[in-house]
Amino acid sequence: MSLAKLERLALERRRDSLVLLHLGFANFWAGHSAEATTAWREAAEAQPDSASAQRADDWLYPNFPPGQPFFVPTFGPPAGLADLAPPAQLAALAQAARGRDAHAKLLYGLALQRLGHRLSARRQYDAAARLAPRDPEALVAAAVARFDKRSPSGAFSRLGPLTRRFPKAPTVRFHLGVLLLWLARTQPGSVEEGKRQLRLAQAEGPDSPLAMQAKRLLARLANAPKK
Repeated sequence: MSLAKLERLALERRRDSLVLLHLGFANFWAGHSAEATTAWREAAEAQPDSASAQRADDWLYPNFPPGQPFFVPTFGPPAGLADLAPPAQLAALAQAARGRDAHAKLLYGLALQRLGHRLSARRQYDAAARLAPRDPEALVAAAVARFDKRSPSGAFSRLGPLTRRFPKAPTVRFHLGVLLLWLARTQPGSVEEGKRQLRLAQAEGPDSPLAMQAKRLLARLANAPKK
């Protein structure tokens, strides 16, 4: 679709993040960088709970990895979930999350995160944290969901205190390490601290599923080409 057609469509559908996202692409490839940035900002604001808004953020903040950091649970999905088709899986997770099981809400929140529904995921994580205020996994998920490329401090202001409240919880150290790595291009010193947190996650829970994840991340960092 031509730039002119996308501009007309954007006038008709001013609150459609998908249209605005592609208007930004069209302007970018036409060499209109200021107009592209404006379109992407509008896309990010129009439907902030959409995958298109998240993709617009990727272009607005190119110094961050694409997408967003995910919460990584230490527990698996319900038995039989993998046997269902993806739409049925999502429906089953949504049904389970309607109850008062904090872990069910965390799993549904993760599924929503993967679909780009950041705000809906945060609501599930917050609900889990309210149900289980002493569960570090629920509290970590609510913190991770607040990572915003415009201002990452919302996540760190929650994760930092959790390291003192749950000093032996691998999930806190692991996710803090991951989020610090996301700052690699904006705050280069964060990488070493991120590695340290991943090593702490390994040390505090060598048998935790997160220990293997931390080991893989550290190996990738060690093998990354030096710049």
